[in-house]
Amino acid sequence: MTTADHTLEAKGHEEYDDRMLKLLQIIWGVGFLSPGGPQAVRDIVAGLDLREKSVLDIGCGLGGLDEVLAGEFGARVTGVDVAKLIAKLGRARVAASKLRDRIEIRLVEPGPLPFADASFDVVFGKDAWLHIPDKAAFFAEVFRVLKPGGIVTCGDWMKSPGPYSADMEYFFKMEGLTYHFVTLAEYGQLLHGAGFADVELQDITDRSRIEAREEHLRMKGELHGLLTRELGAEARDFFIEDWRSLTVVLDKGELRPARMRAKKAGLR
Repeated sequence: MTTADHTLEAKGHEEYDDRMLKLLQIIWGVGFLSPGGPQAVRDIVAGLDLREKSVLDIGCGLGGLDEVLAGEFGARVTGVDVAKLIAKLGRARVAASKLRDRIEIRLVEPGPLPFADASFDVVFGKDAWLHIPDKAAFFAEVFRVLKPGGIVTCGDWMKSPGPYSADMEYFFKMEGLTYHFVTLAEYGQLLHGAGFADVELQDITDRSRIEAREEHLRMKGELHGLLTRELGAEARDFFIEDWRSLTVVLDKGELRPARMRAKKAGLR
C-alpha cells in the first residue's frame, strides 16, 4: 500500500492471499493467522469462565482461535470474518472438527453486526480489529450485541504517539495490508466512549519483541527449507524481509501490541 493507505478504508477485504495464509500458519500453527497461536488465546481470556457462554469472535480467521475457545474453555462460539476466502476455509476446517457443533463461522459485511441486541456473553478479538477504520462505531456495535454484564476481551496492535517514521512506513509497504492504528490510550478512550466500564489495558510490546525476533531467526534457519518448498524462493525472501521490518518497529516501540478487556455494566 502507499504511505497514506493506512488512513483510508480498505478498498477490499481479500488482502490475505494464499501465500500469506500458508506463511502465517507455518509460523504460528495450523488455523492461526496472528501471533502467539493457542497460548495467545489463553492469555486473552485468562480468568474468564466461558463454559457454555456465547462468544462472538470478530475477525475469526481460519477458526483456530475458535477451536481453542470451544475445546479448552467450553464456549459456544460464533466466528465472523469479512474475507470470503478466509471464511470459506474456516468453515471447511470447522466442518471437519470434532468441535463443529460448538462453532459457527459466518461471512459478514463490514459495518453493523448482523445480531440482535444483547446476543452474546463475551466478544473476543485477536489482532483483527486493527483493520477497522471507524473504531468508535465498531465498539458501539460490540457494546450493543453484548448482554448486560458481558465482557469484551481482545488482543490488538497499537501505535506509539506521533507521526510514523520511515521505518514504520517501510513496514506498511512490506505488509501490504491496510492498518488503522491508534495508541493504547486512545483505545481505552474508545472503550469508555462506547459505554464500557472496568477498562483494563496491558502493553505486551516487550514480549512481542522477543517472539518476533525468534520467529525471524527461525525463518532464516530451521524453517528456511519449508518456506522455500511451500512459497518459493522469491516469496520466502520477501517474507523474511517483512519480518525483519517487523522486528525494527517493535524494537523502536512504534508498533505496540497490547491486550484490552472491559465490561458492559448490568446484570445478566
